[in-house]
Amino acid sequence: MTRSRTSPAAPKTEQSKGNATRGTRLDREDWILAARRALVEGGVAAVKIVPLAKALNITSGSFYWHFADQPALLAALLADWEVSNTRAFIEAAAGDIDPHKKFERVVEVWLGEIDFDPRYDSAVRDWARASPMVEAAVRRIDDMRLEILHGIFLEMGHADPEAMVRARIAYYHQVGYYAMRMREPKTVRKALRPVYIKLLTGHA
Repeated sequence: MTRSRTSPAAPKTEQSKGNATRGTRLDREDWILAARRALVEGGVAAVKIVPLAKALNITSGSFYWHFADQPALLAALLADWEVSNTRAFIEAAAGDIDPHKKFERVVEVWLGEIDFDPRYDSAVRDWARASPMVEAAVRRIDDMRLEILHGIFLEMGHADPEAMVRARIAYYHQVGYYAMRMREPKTVRKALRPVYIKLLTGHA
């Protein structure tokens, strides 16, 4: 995930579409960020055009500069999640470096919660229960992340099926951690980090 933004970009003033006259227009990204906040806080049912416009303090006419309708916004939101909440894993495993270092970088993605938003991930998983399209996307991204971990464990020297099992244990544990909404202080999580790494990799 890209680094989180606490407020949308400065609005622009342009001629709006539809029955609106001249007003403030937001960027496409602002609408996606507002949709993301709504999804995390209230589920997919909260991702509606009029409530989002009110939250952004803008008329709903601005929406139609960027999206044909609400399903188009949902498709853009899903695409945003696929990219923003997976990019950090790809970058962590990239490069010609020691695989143990790669795994530590992946762990830091989870612990840091800066370039990966666990609440966003959990919200999309909840959404997937009601949408086959979203479920397919979640499975695709899960497979991608698992393959990243699988590759790291293979580089460490673990052969299959052990490498895949280690990848699944590491990944399923983390997904379950968020699903259970664990409330550990980050100091505790970081203190346990070397223990987890030792158990998951087989190396101190």
